[in-house]
Amino acid sequence: MIRIDNSEQIEKLTGNLPDLMNALRSAATLAETVTGACTIVLHLSSGMLPNVEVTDCVSGDPDDVAALRQLTTGLTDHYAPMGRMARHDAEASHYRSCTLRGAQARSGIGRALFLQTGECIGAIGIGLPEPGRDARTPGLDQVALNFEFLLDGWWARFALEQDLSDSRKRALRLQRISETDPLTGLENTSAFEGKVRERLTDPDQPSAFILIDIDHFKLVNDLYGHQFGDTYLKVVSKAIYDSFQSGSIVGRLGGDEFGVLTDLPKMGDSYLRSLLSRCRNTILRATAYMNKPELGRVSIGAALFPDQSLEYEHLYKRADLALYASKASGRGMATVYSDEVGNRFDQSELAKTFQAACRAGQVVPYFQPIIDLASGETRAFEVLCRWENPRHGVITAEMFSAIFEDHNLATLLTRHMIQSALKHFTAGQRDLKVPAKMSLNVTYFDLMDREFVFDFQAALSDFNVEWSSIIIEVQETVVMGEPNGQVFRSLEELRRRGAQIALDDFGTGYGALRHLKNWPVDIVKIDRSFVRDLSTDFRDRAIVNSIIQLAKELGFSVVAEGIETRDQATQLVEMGCEFGQGFIYGRPQGPTGFATRLMID
Repeated sequence: MIRIDNSEQIEKLTGNLPDLMNALRSAATLAETVTGACTIVLHLSSGMLPNVEVTDCVSGDPDDVAALRQLTTGLTDHYAPMGRMARHDAEASHYRSCTLRGAQARSGIGRALFLQTGECIGAIGIGLPEPGRDARTPGLDQVALNFEFLLDGWWARFALEQDLSDSRKRALRLQRISETDPLTGLENTSAFEGKVRERLTDPDQPSAFILIDIDHFKLVNDLYGHQFGDTYLKVVSKAIYDSFQSGSIVGRLGGDEFGVLTDLPKMGDSYLRSLLSRCRNTILRATAYMNKPELGRVSIGAALFPDQSLEYEHLYKRADLALYASKASGRGMATVYSDEVGNRFDQSELAKTFQAACRAGQVVPYFQPIIDLASGETRAFEVLCRWENPRHGVITAEMFSAIFEDHNLATLLTRHMIQSALKHFTAGQRDLKVPAKMSLNVTYFDLMDREFVFDFQAALSDFNVEWSSIIIEVQETVVMGEPNGQVFRSLEELRRRGAQIALDDFGTGYGALRHLKNWPVDIVKIDRSFVRDLSTDFRDRAIVNSIIQLAKELGFSVVAEGIETRDQATQLVEMGCEFGQGFIYGRPQGPTGFATRLMID
């Protein structure tokens, strides 16, 4: 009988167990004939091979096997650690003997087995049937040599297969590393694209191609540091991964952008909207423990396969346009692509159309008055951008907000608005008894441009306007970084020349009080979201009152935006607010209406 312990494991390692079994059976038969053995134990062991035993019990007491096992294991344990020096060391002592159990004093003998490399691969032990018989028969060496020849060939084959297996594992490991984003563990850009392209070859399986962008991630890095930012990314990436069903492809495509391809049931659109909502909520819950209320907000855009496109590039572009639409709607939104979204937010087409509109004089300044709440006098006009489109009518800036995401278009727009606004402003205010100021919005890209202040100065000189007539409005999100970069230096220089700096939409960004302390600010504009429910919500009243009192203590002027009722205006005056802006005092008007307003004033 031939038995191999751990046969399942050895077969997994070598893949050629039947061949080994047949060869060992033949060797055992030969050993029985040559030595007259009643029991044979073959013990194999190596660094890459678990303990394996082959036993052929011909006759006699089965307990003989236990003694021979101990003998062969001892030989193997002695020589195996010697490595390739084992054969040399063993030449004088490669035998060991033992006494077998039973009434008669029978002998057992073991011999170490060696590969051609000199390493010990195991040992053979035999039990002799007759007491007093000399175990060191000439035939035992021949049996051992046969086993060594057999095992040497088998071992060479096994080692080769093991090397190939290790190489395959290393290749798979390297491939996985090359396809994985090291920070989040998700697919990287190239792997995501490759796997999505492969999945898109089956048009019978509806899918959603989804892009997810973390809102204001750069500002989170600036506020809390890159180490915190990395932790935030890992938390968000896990939440995104957990939001979608098994089999979805999830990748990190950029610093704060993620991509997902997930299968959809036939109902499609309604299911997708529910899925996107669940994803946003999962991210909010996952980031709640970080104790930063501004975290966890994402914008999402999605496109449908195969309904909206069969190609990777087209799906990506349409999901990206939907993402733009989400950001334009105030961020924190999810949008599924539609033809309407495409018409509004196609960046390349928008860029061409917008530049042509500027040249044609369709992009014009609208002016909204800022009022002294106590006297009712107009003290300034905020310049707002409007696109007088021949096809769609007057379009507000919110409708083409993608412009402000593009460096070239954003700076083009600001310079165009400065020139146009100065032209109409200077022409209209010559007869004002109290000359009003002009309040202009500038972007992050403008302030990062080292030439911006000089270009602005040239425009003022062309129209003979002093810096003291200018208010520079910046979104609170523009001043999130440390007060030592180019944005800070630009604002400092504008203020040094005589312009006032207004912090717009105050209270909606991050760390608002920090900005008042560290940045060059003269005016605080309270966001309309706090003014809207001033008469009915005690919390809004408390917030607005606190902002006004704090600003007064710090020496800042305060403008309340979005005033629409007399009751709101009265409460603001009672709180000590100096200036107001809203429909109750005047809607934004184009150049013609602006001139009329100035004559009335």
